[in-house]
Amino acid sequence: MDLPRLLGHPRNGRRRSGLRGRVESSLHWDRNTILYVSLLIIPVLRVRRRPLVAGRRSSNSMANAPARWDLDIDWVSIGSGLGGVCSAIVAHDLGAKCVILDKSPRLGGLSGFGGGEVFVPNNYKMRELGIEDSDESGREYLDFLSAGFRDQDLFDKLLATCNEAIEYFGREAGIEWIAIEGLPDYYHPKVKSARASGRYMTVDLFDGSTLGEWQGKTYAMTPHVPPGALHKEMYAWGGLAKVTTWDYELVGQRVAEDKRAMGPGLMAYFVKAAVVDRNILAYVDTPVRELITDDGGAVIGVRAEKDGQDFFVKADKGVVIAVGGYDHNREMACQYESMPDWNSAAPPYFDGDNIVMGTEVGAAIAAVPPNNLAMFYGYNIPGEETDGSPLYRASWECGVPHAIWVNKKGERFCDEASYKDYQPRLRQWDGQTQTMPNLPPTLIFDQNYRDRYPLGSFMPGQEIPEELCVKADSLRELAEKLDIDPEGLEKSVKRFNENARKGEDPDFDRGSFSWSQRLVGDFDYPNPNLGPLDKAPYYGVKLVPVSVGINSHGLKTDVHAHVVHVRGQAISGLYAVGNSAALRDLGAGYQSGTSNMRAITWGYIAARHAMGKD
Repeated sequence: MDLPRLLGHPRNGRRRSGLRGRVESSLHWDRNTILYVSLLIIPVLRVRRRPLVAGRRSSNSMANAPARWDLDIDWVSIGSGLGGVCSAIVAHDLGAKCVILDKSPRLGGLSGFGGGEVFVPNNYKMRELGIEDSDESGREYLDFLSAGFRDQDLFDKLLATCNEAIEYFGREAGIEWIAIEGLPDYYHPKVKSARASGRYMTVDLFDGSTLGEWQGKTYAMTPHVPPGALHKEMYAWGGLAKVTTWDYELVGQRVAEDKRAMGPGLMAYFVKAAVVDRNILAYVDTPVRELITDDGGAVIGVRAEKDGQDFFVKADKGVVIAVGGYDHNREMACQYESMPDWNSAAPPYFDGDNIVMGTEVGAAIAAVPPNNLAMFYGYNIPGEETDGSPLYRASWECGVPHAIWVNKKGERFCDEASYKDYQPRLRQWDGQTQTMPNLPPTLIFDQNYRDRYPLGSFMPGQEIPEELCVKADSLRELAEKLDIDPEGLEKSVKRFNENARKGEDPDFDRGSFSWSQRLVGDFDYPNPNLGPLDKAPYYGVKLVPVSVGINSHGLKTDVHAHVVHVRGQAISGLYAVGNSAALRDLGAGYQSGTSNMRAITWGYIAARHAMGKD
């Protein structure tokens, strides 16, 4: 197979011929696209002027209710990611009439656009495999991640319920859970309570044809993770560093047959359980514009926009906000995250609706420190888009051999293979110069790298446009082109090379975490994450912040997922789950898969509470 030629025609993020070509999402893929493998992987707040006080529902007076409701229902899920869909499934199973409303043209939310990992300590699938774990160890690990910034009641509720929720959806909704063998926790082996395998869950392959009319209204694949491959296969084939040697006959067959894995597969299972198996109402291209309240401040419905017209939905049991965060509201993101620049790898539908709708009815905003959340750095390949918005890719290249990051002084400043290390270092503030000295970082690599590894969707041997990647015959020339201190870069590369040849990084301990080795390392090297930069020409890519939809600010919620009013009481009839809710349950740290775990668990909790079962 001609891999580079085929990779030039991705179906979900297509790069047309010519540098000015654009990449557009499409749900109609032909066989020539089956080998596309993507690696690596705004409004101001509006607050009503009228007083908003949460209280009991009033059936006699409605503050902003319409004269007529277009739909009378029990439960409204605003958003179709894991949190919204899970809550609708549970509410339906408890006898409620439900509807799912989403502003995007397809169901799945952020969960359908990612890697599909769900982090659940001591889960039943790892026990079936004989992998040792305990509730206590899982609690210790997540407590370590929180760094003391979690709310104890929310933390306890989440951990007491996550396995119950996971097992419920496996049993009642047909989710074919599997434990991912061989993928370690982030901090393994340096933290005693971390585990080498099994805490990550995902799903088995999903047959997209079983979605019926919804097959074309869900994510068949995503530009951020390889299509048609399970995690265990990806690691058996050598991980992301070995993508050029994967079994593309198998991958191609699966993509052609719409056999989905990772995030698209995960969400397809839940969407099928909701809208196909249970026939739950769902509307895409239907943004919710406003929450409807009674005179007591209770939320009793929503005003959506459907086919360009107001669409009023009455919610007798409750409304859940599950619309994600504010990744595509640059003003809001830069303000809340204290960043000078902001970009996102998420689809362009997460623009702060949770904050806007919540604050309009008096919701409190809560936050955790942003220092160690899921923030990557990456780039936009000229012309690449997803649903009309520039497609930003996280830079996984920094974790493979023959590549480093440097600041403007040409100095390394972090373990490039671990975003839990580089994220806080990039936020570092220099009070003497009033700058963030490590921003922006620059990816530096050599010809050894280009001969072996991809850069985004550019495979070895494919020409990379100069708008993305600068090339030079020497490090000094490269530094001058990139406005980096030449002597600093030469000195940094010399020191890095001396140690990398020995498989060591005494400065930042790169390659010491099992997760970094497994995901982006090359096991042909003594240290899978280290290799010298000693073969000209040299290359440089200026990187920018790339969020993946997990923000530091969100709606304040209680142990029932009720949204909390600024005066401290729960807002009757209003819930928030997933990335719409503040991360007070897990605090200041992050572990991949915890976002999906939170969405599933709090969606389950919210629906049960609204139906009087919790």
